[in-house]
Amino acid sequence: MNKIPLILIILTFFGCNQKEKNLNLLKSEIKTELTEKSETIFWVDTISNGKFLKIYSKPENDWQNLTAEFGNENKKYTIDLKTEEYQMLGIPFTNQIEWITEKSFALINGCGTNCRYVLIFNIESEKPIVMPIEYYPEIKYADYKTDNPNLYIAVSENNGNSLSLMVVETDSQKKAELSLPEDWNRGNGQIYGIIDKIEIKNSKIKILQNQENGKIKELNKKITWE
Repeated sequence: MNKIPLILIILTFFGCNQKEKNLNLLKSEIKTELTEKSETIFWVDTISNGKFLKIYSKPENDWQNLTAEFGNENKKYTIDLKTEEYQMLGIPFTNQIEWITEKSFALINGCGTNCRYVLIFNIESEKPIVMPIEYYPEIKYADYKTDNPNLYIAVSENNGNSLSLMVVETDSQKKAELSLPEDWNRGNGQIYGIIDKIEIKNSKIKILQNQENGKIKELNKKITWE
């Protein structure tokens, strides 16, 4: 009769011990999972109409060492942003997505006065596009309006004494170039000293320059893609 309680005590002690081991193992796994998550900082993590963009860093390696993943359900690209061609944007750069199109995410950063670059992640391209930019959809510090949120404007190389603009279609990267008349040039020749307003509507672009006498110079052109 006394043997039965002794066996029960031994079995109960062994069971509790094993249960404690299992609990410790579970705690260890949870701790490892949390640690791995804490070692990744997401600068950008967004989804739009089936496409996604993630930009993250791994602090245990280098908190400035950014990696980008982008694509959709059919394809995914992974690139290292800490390379010479992307260094001009500054690392880490902004985590603000300025505009989103059917195929692209666009981020902007500056490197000084009159120096802005756009970084475009297009889900049909393995590498992001980097180029200088001046006007873009929903820009807050310039008077730029467009009925096509796919369009942004960059400055082309100066054509003699006149300023040349490039209208660029975000997804296709089609370009339309136009030059301002030489008599529009003023100040230090920078775009915001020459142009006061740009409006694009029905594939036509209107550029305005305010004059000191209260009059306005106006240039109207149809956008013709190259």
